[in-house]
Amino acid sequence: MGVRLDKDHFQCHTYFIPNGSDGVLIDPGSPLTIDGTLAKLRSITDLGAIRWLVCHHPDPDICAALPRLGDILTHPDVQVVTEWRANALIRHYAHRFSTYLVEKHGWCLPLEGGRRLEFQLTPYLHFPGAMVSYDTFSHTLFSSDLFGGFVPDSSVLESSDATYIIKNAQPFHQHYMPSRELLSAGLARIRSRWPRIDLIAPQHGHIIAASIVNEMFTAMAATECGVYCLADADVDLKRLLRIAEARRQLSDALMHQSSPLGMVRAMATILESSGQPGECELSVNMPIDGWTTWNAFTDHPELREPPADWHHICLLGHPAMVLALKGEGGRHTFDPDMERMLREFTESMRPWVDHLLEDQRKAVEVATLNLAALTDPLTGLANRRALAEATLPASYSLIELDLDHFKDVNDTFGHEAGDRVLKQLARVLNASVREQDHTYRLGGEEFLVLLPEADRETALLVAERIRLSVRQLNLEGEAPGGRLTVSLGVSTKNSSQPCDFSRLMEQADRALYAAKGSGRDRVCMADGTSRGGP
Repeated sequence: MGVRLDKDHFQCHTYFIPNGSDGVLIDPGSPLTIDGTLAKLRSITDLGAIRWLVCHHPDPDICAALPRLGDILTHPDVQVVTEWRANALIRHYAHRFSTYLVEKHGWCLPLEGGRRLEFQLTPYLHFPGAMVSYDTFSHTLFSSDLFGGFVPDSSVLESSDATYIIKNAQPFHQHYMPSRELLSAGLARIRSRWPRIDLIAPQHGHIIAASIVNEMFTAMAATECGVYCLADADVDLKRLLRIAEARRQLSDALMHQSSPLGMVRAMATILESSGQPGECELSVNMPIDGWTTWNAFTDHPELREPPADWHHICLLGHPAMVLALKGEGGRHTFDPDMERMLREFTESMRPWVDHLLEDQRKAVEVATLNLAALTDPLTGLANRRALAEATLPASYSLIELDLDHFKDVNDTFGHEAGDRVLKQLARVLNASVREQDHTYRLGGEEFLVLLPEADRETALLVAERIRLSVRQLNLEGEAPGGRLTVSLGVSTKNSSQPCDFSRLMEQADRALYAAKGSGRDRVCMADGTSRGGP
């Protein structure tokens, strides 16, 4: 249903699928063609039959007519059918239609009478969210830019001459498609999903007859794309092909490298083989960690910015991403066409960066969940589950402690005051123990300190420091008399003792009860000795 423009080799086709009151207009067009398209449509159907507007990508030759269609189409439920990335741009045409996002509907549009339009994403051919459509009734592939071509003879709409179509299609693809690898992969996905294709209807060029469909898929998959767009005039073809090979290798690296370190090592090798510096770094300004830099010669990333005196190629804006290259003596004149290729290649890197960010997000979520599962929410100390999962050293000491007369706090001042007292005790514990020690809240007002490699005297020293610190707390309005004390039980295991953890806990627990029974506010050892007291 499209309109041929005079002396224009870049013809744009619009297609219409009549289907009762459920008609589909595919790639509606621009202000240059829409009036002629509507005139054709009126000659065969009522415009009120148009229910769906399929937009394979957001370019103006497809979507710029949407505002005008909004004033003309009469069906009350007309919707634009597209993919979410394309829709992010299509909405800026300020049309009035609602949107049918194909990825939210199983990549399918059911139509009246059992007919279906099915969709396949063809990323970066030539738009990140580009897609094609397949009519299950006629077995027609509406291929958008794929199989499109420049049209020297606009009188020829459909052709079965493969040589003629390929001659017109290859220059189009070389200019508009980013790489042979991405083109070949996209075509393979289409062929795998729809083995039967009786007609190919591209947005540009010629409709392809069934007799040459297989030949066209093979020829297009072998087309070298993007080469002639890598530089301005006066092209050095040998150098340009070297840059194209670097781009091909970068695309292959993206498909096979799952880690930033693997990617930067691959980039270093690829750039060196194309005559660029061999030492490079890749830096990403991660939302949580800040600048994170991977170097091809190190095994782990570093939290730092890329070197200021290296040559920087800023690959992405959000998040900021920099490829830094080091020249000999810190100086290097970088090939501007290679740099242009790398900048244009960045769209292919977006899924890789998104995957990197998603991994970081999931790692943070897992770490947060693990921390919550192992942490007492009131005091912030580790809980019993954390204690059960702790790795015990060969020798260690335990200090089990319990607030004296804590029930009086809750009974007199309320449970909120009790919670505040427990928080203050947690702060005392963290301030009183050694850096390598671990503090736990076992439940209620009962706490535990695990002291790795601590002998009897060290454990007693820490326990006594805790006891005295608690005595000095000012708990005015939160405890009777504004003061509280704590009783502590200590047990110790050296590397030669066979005593297991549960046995050592029993010893500390008995020592704690001994401290309670002998007057409270004191430290008792498992061997029966004690310190402190009123």
